[in-house]
Amino acid sequence: MIPLSPTDIGTISPLDRRELLRGMAAAARLSGLSGPAWAAADEMATTGARTRIIHGVTLTDPFGWLDDAALGDPQVIRLRTEFDAAAHRVMAPLEALTRQLRAEADAASPPPSDPAPVPDGAFGYWSDWSQGRRQLWRIHLASGVRQLLLDAAETDADGKAIGTFVAWGISPDDATLAFATVAVPEHHDIRFKHIATGQLRTDVVRDVGVQITSERLVWTADGRGIIYGEVDASGRPWRARIHWLGRPQVEAPIIHEETDPGFFIEIRQTSSGRFAVIHASSVDTTEARLVDRERTDAVRLVSARRAGRLYTVDHGGGETLDILTNDTHPNFRLVSAPLDQPDRWSELVPAQDRTGLAWHQAFRRHLVVAERHEGNSRVRVFDRASATWRIIDIPEPVAVVGFDRWTAGPEANREPEPPQLRLGVETFAQPKALYEYSFAEGALKKLQAGTAASGLYVAERLQAPSPDGTIIPMSMIRPRTGALHGAVLYGYGAYGVPSDPDFDTQRLSLLTRGVAYVIAHVRGGGDLGGAWHDAGRGAARGKPIDDFIACARALVAQGIVPPGKIVSMGRSAGGWLVGAALNRAPDVWAGVMADVPYVDVLNALLDPERPLSATETSEVGDVIKDPAAFARVLRLCAYQNVPARKLPPVYLTASLADVRIPWSGVLKYVARLRAAHPDNAVALRLDRDGNHWGPADRETRDIWRAERVAFALKALDLV
Repeated sequence: MIPLSPTDIGTISPLDRRELLRGMAAAARLSGLSGPAWAAADEMATTGARTRIIHGVTLTDPFGWLDDAALGDPQVIRLRTEFDAAAHRVMAPLEALTRQLRAEADAASPPPSDPAPVPDGAFGYWSDWSQGRRQLWRIHLASGVRQLLLDAAETDADGKAIGTFVAWGISPDDATLAFATVAVPEHHDIRFKHIATGQLRTDVVRDVGVQITSERLVWTADGRGIIYGEVDASGRPWRARIHWLGRPQVEAPIIHEETDPGFFIEIRQTSSGRFAVIHASSVDTTEARLVDRERTDAVRLVSARRAGRLYTVDHGGGETLDILTNDTHPNFRLVSAPLDQPDRWSELVPAQDRTGLAWHQAFRRHLVVAERHEGNSRVRVFDRASATWRIIDIPEPVAVVGFDRWTAGPEANREPEPPQLRLGVETFAQPKALYEYSFAEGALKKLQAGTAASGLYVAERLQAPSPDGTIIPMSMIRPRTGALHGAVLYGYGAYGVPSDPDFDTQRLSLLTRGVAYVIAHVRGGGDLGGAWHDAGRGAARGKPIDDFIACARALVAQGIVPPGKIVSMGRSAGGWLVGAALNRAPDVWAGVMADVPYVDVLNALLDPERPLSATETSEVGDVIKDPAAFARVLRLCAYQNVPARKLPPVYLTASLADVRIPWSGVLKYVARLRAAHPDNAVALRLDRDGNHWGPADRETRDIWRAERVAFALKALDLV
């Protein structure tokens, strides 16, 4: 478990200190590798609690019966009814304010920007998602003729709307549009449409995995087939297949199968268009194969997987691959390799301690790299002819800047040798705006106008010292004038995922009332590169919690917000962060907000069949086999360590259809919070039809956004 100094222990409350010392004592008694076993007890059966013994430690879960319960069970129905009533008591007095906040967000929404088509051959492509539309358009660049390719409202042969499409791709002969829609969470269908006639083909490819990082469907070079990832029952994309148009899906040849349950695959396409990439990844290991789109039986392994090594590959043309890898340093270096010997790497850019290389795209004449430098997002360009680098200057102090090659988004770069690089830049005060960077001139040109409201607010970089002396960066937006009455502090700190500034019109309602919004770039995320991730996982998994509490205390110590006026906020793994921070330092927070929170961590990890468990072992250790990992997670788990005391109010959301965070764990957490003290106020919002990314219904999504702000304002005593 994590070694703690007396200073570390002294920074937490006496109650939490006792809990921590008990966990340390239990860990010291651990011996052997006993597997989990439930102990039946009559008194536990009558209360619904469960007890199991792991590594010699007896764990009692007072709400363990929910792990195996069904939504229709009478006990679950009664519990949900009770929780609904409790949520009503918290939120009913805020209904009028919630309606007002929704109206404010609607009024602050900027008008839709004119489309900025992404060039790809003879056409430019864009999506129109304004005013509830879900449409895909293109324009013929020479003639200016526009064409509506796909509309989510159009119907199939059964008269049903095809629904929202999440990925698409045009066949090389420009005859057929392939598009993917969500069938059930984590499972997609690919359909095909004749571009000339607008008619849907009868082919439907079921059980397809479409990742959020690869929205572009990949065709074979002859336009006869789609290369796709097939998902298993849990929603894990585990094998690559080719669907040949007009043939039954069961006949689709398998070109790669991933049998390790800790890995999933994505299908991507290189910038040159020559290859499809079968990218297999776990939390800390990757492996790539190249499929020649002209000869799909020609599959070459780039480099065999090695535990702990990550790499991504792109091909810009010629006989060289460009590869980002963490093989020598967690912050990655850039290497190249010949196509005929893809495992023989030569260094182009060495790794650096305070700069993480995050993303790259290879063109014939240029190479572009996205970086995380001292917590900031930036992009630099390599000119192959002159062998020189240039950093693109972004005129915003707090912004996320990016480019894409594998998505179908507006900042995609889909041509192998473009004269400009398409970039997306988003800030707290301005929605994502598109820019073009001229390779020849080294100049940045804005394609879309900003919002007038951006001048009302100011974004700043802040710092906080963590207990071990590490400096934690923060990003803040606040009103340009006036004193602050409080802050909402957001954190994530897991999987190497950075927390970036984003534009939210509903959040402006906080700012106009004197509440700042702050991101704590805690360890465990990728905000300073891979080393930052490593500093907050495994034996150091408690560091993100230390950092988050330190950031809150720094906001007060630096005179930015008054004491006791901070509401914490997290999502998914960030729910673990804010839940653990609540347990350890309950007096720091005015309130807590968590969406689809991963809070029943230990129980999830003890069940290897659950979707999260195989990847979580890379993040926190194997709690079944490793007593130290078990002791560590037991000490940090949000659900296991709820203190028996009055706590600040908590607002939670969850989806009954979420396959990543089971609803049972969230219900158990609510039950434990309420059982900790009779006056604990907990508002749980449950959605039946959404998934891990939020409610399917836009109305529900908008209500929840407004409710979060209303809840925060109430917790800060501003209403």
